[in-house]
Amino acid sequence: MTKTDQDVLHDFGKRIQRCYGCFVAYHLRDMYLGEDVTFFCEHCKDNTMFHFDDFSRLLDISKLNEMQADHHH
Repeated sequence: MTKTDQDVLHDFGKRIQRCYGCFVAYHLRDMYLGEDVTFFCEHCKDNTMFHFDDFSRLLDISKLNEMQADHHH
């Protein structure tokens, strides 16, 4: 079964990432990307950061592991 771009982004958003500010783990889809490619939660972000929905539109989806049919975590 071939995944759609939306399926791939949904799976990518399920990845767990620690906030660089408070070190609490969150799903990537709930985080904000900083200028230095660090991720922050809703509570630690500032107004210069991009939410996952914004920066995920700029990703080359073909490069994500989620695109590979045989990829397993």
